[in-house]
Amino acid sequence: MEGDKRKNRRRIIIALLIALGIPLAMFVPKPRDVAFILGGFWYAEHARVRLLCETDHQALLEPSRELSRRVATGELKPGRYRVFIEAAPEASTFPKPTLVLSPSYVYIDEYISGRVMLEMLGGLGHFGVEAYSEDFNEPWPNFEYGDRELVPGLWYYDDAYDDNPTYAKKKIEALLQKRK
Repeated sequence: MEGDKRKNRRRIIIALLIALGIPLAMFVPKPRDVAFILGGFWYAEHARVRLLCETDHQALLEPSRELSRRVATGELKPGRYRVFIEAAPEASTFPKPTLVLSPSYVYIDEYISGRVMLEMLGGLGHFGVEAYSEDFNEPWPNFEYGDRELVPGLWYYDDAYDDNPTYAKKKIEALLQKRK
């Protein structure tokens, strides 16, 4: 009798483990998914260091302003242009300092005239720079630029400021202190 109870208890436990285990196993990430996510975090940090520590911000501002001028003359249409993966054909005509930085895309704002954004990463947390033309006029009162001005006219922006402004400020300031 005691043996039958143990067998039944064991069968119930096995049935529960199977019933619960199959749905749970569907949510356990596969090794390749984990590698992809970790690679994305590594890439984000590498791109952030490249942008904040290794890039001449003044030298990046002028090519971005050149793109604004090209839109103003009608040579280029405003919009979002992929640069890093499956680059848009127009991207090949972008100034070299923009391309060397390898942003995910360049967004020439069609709503705010004179603003060009270089998005380094999206999805895992957006960050990049916003460049403003020399004659930029704020489109509304209390217009907010990016999160941190790098040089006059070039602002760094990062979703991390929305999540934890104190941490983001410390992290970004620490990276800027390491500039070459």
